[in-house]
Amino acid sequence: MIKEFQKVAIIAGDKEVTYREMLCRIDRYTELMNGKEGEKTLILSENREGWVYAFFAVWKSQGIAVPVDATSTVSDIVYILNDCRPERVWASRQTEATVRQAIAESGVDTNVLLIDDYEDEPAIHSEPQGIRMPDMQATALIIYTSGTTGNPKGVMLSYSNLWANMNSVSVDVPILTGERRLLMLLPIHHVLPLMGTMIIPIIQGGGIIICPTLSGPDIMAALARGKVGAIVGVPRLWQTLYGGIKKKIDEHAITRGLFSLCAKVKSKRLSRLIFGSVHKKLGGHLDYCVSGGAALAPEIVEGLTTLGLDVLEGYGMTETAPIIAFTRPGDTIAGSVGLPLPGVECKLLDGELLAKGPNVMQGYYNRPEETSAVIDKDGFVHTGDLARFDEKGRIYITGRCKEIIVLSNGKNVQPNEIEYKLEKFDDKVKEAAVMQDGDMLRAIIVPQDDWAMGKSDQELEELLKTEVLQPYNQTVTNYKKLMSVSVYRGALPRTKLDKLQRFKLKDLLAGNLQTDKSSGSQGAASNTQIDEAAMPEVLRILVNYIKGEKKVEVKPTDHLETDLAFDSLDRVEMQGFIEATFGIELKADRLTAFPNVEAMAQYIEEKKTRVEVEDVDWQKTLSADMSKLELPSCSHLMPAGLKAFKAFFRVYNSLKVYGKENLPKKGPFIIAPNHQSLLDTPVAMAGISYKTIRDCYFYTAEKHVQGRLRKNLARHNNIILMQQGDLKNSILRMAKVLREHKNLVIFPEGTRSKNGKLLPFKKTFAILSQELGVPIVPVRVDGTNDALRPGSMFIRPSRMKVTYFPAIMPDETLSYDELADKVKAVLS
Repeated sequence: MIKEFQKVAIIAGDKEVTYREMLCRIDRYTELMNGKEGEKTLILSENREGWVYAFFAVWKSQGIAVPVDATSTVSDIVYILNDCRPERVWASRQTEATVRQAIAESGVDTNVLLIDDYEDEPAIHSEPQGIRMPDMQATALIIYTSGTTGNPKGVMLSYSNLWANMNSVSVDVPILTGERRLLMLLPIHHVLPLMGTMIIPIIQGGGIIICPTLSGPDIMAALARGKVGAIVGVPRLWQTLYGGIKKKIDEHAITRGLFSLCAKVKSKRLSRLIFGSVHKKLGGHLDYCVSGGAALAPEIVEGLTTLGLDVLEGYGMTETAPIIAFTRPGDTIAGSVGLPLPGVECKLLDGELLAKGPNVMQGYYNRPEETSAVIDKDGFVHTGDLARFDEKGRIYITGRCKEIIVLSNGKNVQPNEIEYKLEKFDDKVKEAAVMQDGDMLRAIIVPQDDWAMGKSDQELEELLKTEVLQPYNQTVTNYKKLMSVSVYRGALPRTKLDKLQRFKLKDLLAGNLQTDKSSGSQGAASNTQIDEAAMPEVLRILVNYIKGEKKVEVKPTDHLETDLAFDSLDRVEMQGFIEATFGIELKADRLTAFPNVEAMAQYIEEKKTRVEVEDVDWQKTLSADMSKLELPSCSHLMPAGLKAFKAFFRVYNSLKVYGKENLPKKGPFIIAPNHQSLLDTPVAMAGISYKTIRDCYFYTAEKHVQGRLRKNLARHNNIILMQQGDLKNSILRMAKVLREHKNLVIFPEGTRSKNGKLLPFKKTFAILSQELGVPIVPVRVDGTNDALRPGSMFIRPSRMKVTYFPAIMPDETLSYDELADKVKAVLS
């Protein structure tokens, strides 16, 4: 253990814990355990600093640590308790009730210690004791596999197994060294994040920063504060990160060109120079992006490398603690998982990869027969993966032995290859799985929420056949074609590290399996309906509110953004509901920082001043004092520019304007156009007079107006920015515009439609209309999506038209949703 006692070992929230303080607390946890050599201790908690203390206290007691998923169900824990019969359990207050119920049901006599009770105790030992490791062949861990093929098994790993991994990536190849802090992001009950983001960085002296949630803002804040040098993540993290960056690059011809240049030159120094802003947003210290758990698509590797990031892909399994092979810095080749660990021998047997070395497990706990089935008499572990080697010994994983689909014509199909291609249709496809259906291939597709909303499963299947399967089938040989598709509204069953549990797909199609959308995993109790009556009061109120707003089923484990598709306007409305119902003010952008609805409910339970279930009093909210709110000014540039656009469109795009007589002669009024292109705003204003344009304010997301110059232009051209940290005041600014008898242009869909069909309407514009007595002018814009296609910088000479429909007056007999639907019906 590191001797620089004053160096920071752990950053968690606002706390910084030095190595001295950490070792003192480990000593305290060791005293509390009073453990003996060889005793087993379960650790069942969310990621936190106390997890670290409990884990190393087990080792200091020369015991065996058994990390368990903090989201495990009672039956999951009962299974593990009966299998390994631990002497004690370290739990958090969040998991305590589940743990105690599991202990009662299992009948196992074990002691429960709460991490929360001792986590913040003062570090009282003046001279903390280090951790003396026992015999290197002793069992250090029992890790229960999350299971892609059935019941979990306890993988016994020795200190020697773990040290073989640690020395390979910190000494032999200096990646996770004492100079690099790691981001603890993934749940550390699994061996990959346990080793990569806790054990190795703590022991080597680099230290860790614990990210409180998987939300984008929390990750970016942790990267900046912790000066993170390496991140260990699963493929979906890197896919999401790269997808977001690449989308912004593709918006501009200049950045697209620079990206292409870097891809050809392949100079890390040039890439870091050109994309310096990207590296700055990632904290400015990030050296390595480490991916494991599943295969990383080659184009993601190539793309991140083009941005100047070092992408290191590791390959292995729990049974090898976990690494078998990994790519070395400077030797990243898309599709390869690199060279074997030093001292590890790899070979192929009938195409299957076998590995032998000091990293191979001791065996499965109490399962000698299953151990013999995986480790042969020569000590080689059978990975179950198909592979090939290149001339330098690099390994390329080509598929899973058990996942290969063998058709009657003898053709072999790797389903993961097809799934990756389907998921590239990401405007419609959230997830995909491919399975055998007789002598054909069937796709199970989880559709994107926004795209699927309002459509039946039958409608979605027909659309997917024509808009996804047909384009895919045109690119592949006959035996790889998909002949049928099934829609699944949920999440495909996956392990915690994102591996698809294919053995559950038939049950899923048969309706015998329900998956948890927040994690993609299935618990033993997941087949039962959620009992709302048994929920705590605050949680039940929140769930019912969200169900009413989003018209979907809601689980306590759902995340507002990733599972329930909450956007900025949804958050503003929920912020108002929480304030009216519970008497607390919760910033709108704070809502998506909670890992799930249940965590939000727990926070509200602690802070609430009342519980009064009622609709948000928007009348009261919109009558607040707005005198201190500043509105942007209007220069002559804006109306003149819009009129210039109109003249151009009339000549170049044969723009036609209909229904100008329907525009109110005086304000205030709300202009509500459909949205399908960046050209929609100037086209929607084509029939409005110069004088009226000066009184029109435009509402847009702050992310679309980046940079000092653009923001300055917005301030002087009637543009109200939707500020993520101040959403409520953004709404109040819109109300102030209307109260001052000005006009407001707001797109009810909130974002652009990719196929021209109307997306679900947000009701903010209807709230403003109803509460302020302002008419709504529906505006239909046609042809703009053909004139300027996504990613293009050039306007095509396609015909365009704009139609102004008669104003719709607010009506007290209508709800906000009904008023919004009335406008949508006109534009449909």
